[in-house]
Amino acid sequence: MTKGDKRHYAADEIVAPALIALKAWYDDARGRRPMAGFADLPQGPALGAALPGPTDLAIVEVSGDGRYPYLAMGENYRRTAALTAGPDGVTIETRPVVRQHFDLAMAQRGAFHVSVTRWDGPKILQYDRLVLPLDDGAASHSDGGGMVTHLLVGEVFLRIAKPG
Repeated sequence: MTKGDKRHYAADEIVAPALIALKAWYDDARGRRPMAGFADLPQGPALGAALPGPTDLAIVEVSGDGRYPYLAMGENYRRTAALTAGPDGVTIETRPVVRQHFDLAMAQRGAFHVSVTRWDGPKILQYDRLVLPLDDGAASHSDGGGMVTHLLVGEVFLRIAKPG
């Protein structure tokens, strides 16, 4: 979808209250900057408990080689992204669509929200994913933000249904 000459990927159409809360934290943390910084994340082992919104979060590193190594993730997120250890032992996703969502957040240098419906065996899963780019805090990019170094990803299950 476009708004004038700028692409728009519906981050303002989030309906899950937990993701709305996470997006509000992100907007507060970034202030007038194009995106929040990785340093803005609360420090400590229980990131999901320290941030408002979903407790099932993932922190993903932007490696620059097309891979997105996971630094931390919740158990439900591990399942929806189909995470596995790569040949080098680094945790990566096995669903190409997840990388596409990350690529879109990187390209627009802003929040990317998507509603996902997919078959999982005999069940239909519906969930919302919010991908929030985090930069290095240096104003090195033409938009005044820094280089994207990490992604903060939140997911909320909307429903699990059985067909028929």
